[in-house]
Amino acid sequence: MKKLREINEKISQNRESLESWALGKAEKEFIPLYSSVDLRISDYKIAPVDTNIFPAGFNNLSPESRDRASGLFKAYFGQKHPNVRNITIIPELHTRNPYYWENVSVLRSILVKVGYSVDIGIVSDDFTQDSATFKALNGEDVTAYKVQKKDHRVFTSNSVPDLLLINNDFSERCPKSLNDIIQPVEPPVEIGWHTRRKNVHFDFYNRLAREAAEIIGIDPWVVSVETVPVEGVDFDDPADRERVAEAGARILDRLKREYEARGVSDKPYLFIKSNSGTYGMAVISAAGPDEIRNLNAEGRKRMRVSKGGKPVRDIVIQEGIPTTLTHGSDSAAEPVFYLVNAKVAGGFLRVNSGKSGLENLNTRGMEFVPLYYHGSPVESGAECVVCSPAHELVSSIASIAAGYEIEEILREGGCKDDETGARA
Repeated sequence: MKKLREINEKISQNRESLESWALGKAEKEFIPLYSSVDLRISDYKIAPVDTNIFPAGFNNLSPESRDRASGLFKAYFGQKHPNVRNITIIPELHTRNPYYWENVSVLRSILVKVGYSVDIGIVSDDFTQDSATFKALNGEDVTAYKVQKKDHRVFTSNSVPDLLLINNDFSERCPKSLNDIIQPVEPPVEIGWHTRRKNVHFDFYNRLAREAAEIIGIDPWVVSVETVPVEGVDFDDPADRERVAEAGARILDRLKREYEARGVSDKPYLFIKSNSGTYGMAVISAAGPDEIRNLNAEGRKRMRVSKGGKPVRDIVIQEGIPTTLTHGSDSAAEPVFYLVNAKVAGGFLRVNSGKSGLENLNTRGMEFVPLYYHGSPVESGAECVVCSPAHELVSSIASIAAGYEIEEILREGGCKDDETGARA
């Protein structure tokens, strides 16, 4: 990608100014403890399309990336929470998902490697026993304990943590049991998908991307991604589909003008997503407004609910960025980067042989290929895209943008009430 090489050169030429800019942001804003960023890279654009503040998938990182993550966690906790020794990870309650429990197992090992005592605590009214053991994909048993609360302190029958590390995005509701406690909580539970909105995230990201682009002297469009919200949508209602189609048509018209101005020959297209949620759920693509108006039964079903069965009513329409990365026998691929304190630890390629470079790859049939950090060999011929400064810069900006989200959500009152959805 010629454009990517140009960006990398500009970053190298302006590295000191960029580092000073990023440091200034980190000092002023709440940078999330960790995050993962999905990137799409075309011949003319590189931008994030999803940022997760409670990332799963640590099991897909290479051993070297896990070691880097250990060091970054140690540095973060040493600076922010120097007295922490005992950590309790609060996971998702995918009770029998071995892939997820391997993620938990690896995350625990990353922390144990740098001297922390780590156990697993379940926050759920449905989890009534004291403990349960779950099987990870690698065959390891992961024992989790019920989290209890007394005198503003949480604990399990196995330990009293100095800090809670949240690995649960609480898509449906904010856990009241983790409010008003003495121990620090990282990242804050107030910023789960019950509260976050993708359009807010990408507004912050695009604003920061423009600042960084000005510093290195590139067209900000190259590292931006247009994202427009539409509220109160029921895809089974033809009138609502018409509203979405009309909004999509306006975005496509703008994209056509942008493409023409930059000599891009591709035909623009769109992704339509739930405005909250992850795991690649509630995502469809459309090349034109008629595809939205005439959305078939399968597409309408896909857009009814997101993770946890949460109804989809608010959506975003986002410009489609085709991925030009491939792996193996030309399977479409996209990089996912894992960051601690907005610093890249490593990542992997999400590969899906059943999808084209225009489609959502975070779906059935995907596989993961670890990426290796600077100067290290790459398994199975995978491209070491993490070696590119542009990938690191864009991922870091997305993580900083998540920090701006955190600040805004906490200023507005944080968690929503479990029953009504009103601010608590």
